[in-house]
Amino acid sequence: MYVILLQITDYNNACDIIAAGCQTEWNELEGVLLALLVHLKASDQARIQGHPIFDPIGTNDGIRSGLTAVGGWRTALPIPPQFDFLGTDVDFGKNGLIVEAQFSNYPFLLNNTIRSELFFKAHLNLSGVPTLATVILTKGHMFPASNSTLYYEQARDQLNSLATNNVFDSPIRLVGLFAPRTGTMPVTWTEYAATRYSRTVRTRVTRQCTVGAGRNASSRCRLTLA
Repeated sequence: MYVILLQITDYNNACDIIAAGCQTEWNELEGVLLALLVHLKASDQARIQGHPIFDPIGTNDGIRSGLTAVGGWRTALPIPPQFDFLGTDVDFGKNGLIVEAQFSNYPFLLNNTIRSELFFKAHLNLSGVPTLATVILTKGHMFPASNSTLYYEQARDQLNSLATNNVFDSPIRLVGLFAPRTGTMPVTWTEYAATRYSRTVRTRVTRQCTVGAGRNASSRCRLTLA
């Protein structure tokens, strides 16, 4: 039984383009995402210090390990110098499908969208063949998280508005990582060398976590480690 649940919104015929050109790559990515456990860490924010929140670093590590095990996936794909004003690299890619793990602050979604548009229209070869489509990975709002970090519902609202006004033409698949809103589930719990900004893992273990429903279907859940 999977812990991770996926919600998906496609833009600019992404469903058809992925099916025609990189369905195998999407199937591999989907399998890796579904095989993940939810990654959590302790918050360092005032009033909720020590409480479990979504762990973007651990989640990225889990996706990277899973794709590496599948084979053929490239990580940290360098952006060519003529386009490096939009960043240094793309998170993952294979055979025309590029993947951006967007678990950081919400303004970065616009950067991902614009540079995906540029890579698509420039027929840029980042992952073996020219870019066909972009997958943007986000977390569901249900997870407690650091302040101002992007969540799927927010990203969907932004991209819906941009798409309605024809701001971008590139095929984009927006993916949200969710979990059951009630019950107990295994999670990956990571303690880092420092409470803020550290990527150095001190311990990473599997623990049980109880998920308590929030006030309504759109509110954040309460997470309690066993």
